[in-house]
Amino acid sequence: MPAISFLIADPSPAVQTFIRKQLETYGFDAASIKTVATPQAAREAAAEIKPDFLLTDTFAKEGMSGIGLHRAVQKHNPDCSFAMLGTAVTAADQEEAHDAGAYFLLAKPFTADVFRSALAKALEQLAHKHPQIAQQVMAQNKAVAVPAPKIVLPDLPQYKPGDQVSYRNRRETVKHVILRRGELVVQLHGEAGLVEASKLQRL
Repeated sequence: MPAISFLIADPSPAVQTFIRKQLETYGFDAASIKTVATPQAAREAAAEIKPDFLLTDTFAKEGMSGIGLHRAVQKHNPDCSFAMLGTAVTAADQEEAHDAGAYFLLAKPFTADVFRSALAKALEQLAHKHPQIAQQVMAQNKAVAVPAPKIVLPDLPQYKPGDQVSYRNRRETVKHVILRRGELVVQLHGEAGLVEASKLQRL
């Protein structure tokens, strides 16, 4: 099964590392993920690894933009898909990226959850072009989507201040009701301590 390769082009080492680790959570081999800091370095890397997916900064202040870099990379792999990250992203930038075929254009700074969501959708699209990764993409997305187990509290007797109850064969009045560590306890008029609600009988 042929592996697919990724090229990450971003001036920030922290962003490079973050994206690489996100890809590795899908089971992609670290050797298939190349990180560089400049468009020139990306072009040189592309000639070597012929990436299937380019994740690039927009490089707004560089001589070559992220879209221009993608076109250069396509000379080595015409089927290379891409997505972009950039600062001060405008609606016009989003439209240009969409028209160029970018899977997404995220504005920096972005949260980890926002990036993971965008990456998940992009990899689902990539899986249509590379069916061999479909299973691992589906497995990872399913793992992320598993909800936290629901906490179910046991049924507790219901009391409120003023209720008349029987405690130790005496008629008492509930003063306070407290939920303590999942247990319902009450304070009675004339009683200094707290009493478990299960030991009371409603009158």
